[in-house]
Amino acid sequence: MPADRPDPVARDVGHTAEVELEARGADLGELLTAAGRGLAELSLGGADLRAVGEWRLIHVAGGDRAALLVNWLNELVYLAEVERWVATEFAVERVTNTEAAIRARGVTVEVTPSRVKAATFHGLHVVERDGGLEAHVILDV
Repeated sequence: MPADRPDPVARDVGHTAEVELEARGADLGELLTAAGRGLAELSLGGADLRAVGEWRLIHVAGGDRAALLVNWLNELVYLAEVERWVATEFAVERVTNTEAAIRARGVTVEVTPSRVKAATFHGLHVVERDGGLEAHVILDV
């Protein structure tokens, strides 16, 4: 290597296109609703989270509880992008390890909240901890 060129260096400088969301709940329903509230906080950037309007029923499915979590978050991202509606309040109707029916109310926003683009399977895990469930999911931002 020529003397006037620096040695190659590789280092971790972080990744500005990802955010890790951690959620906890006593059961899978609580875990999903906690993740939904966390997503709303990220999407609205600290704006008012008081829900208004009618409740709507949201159905999602997945091959296991981790996939169910990703699909749930991605459905909420879709609703925010397409309908400019951010779910902020949740009531569980029915949840299994592969399906969820959750009622939600939220806020309509003037500008599509584009902070969160998608929930990913990268680094995803849902584990039992302290008598409940804990999840870590990477969100593309």
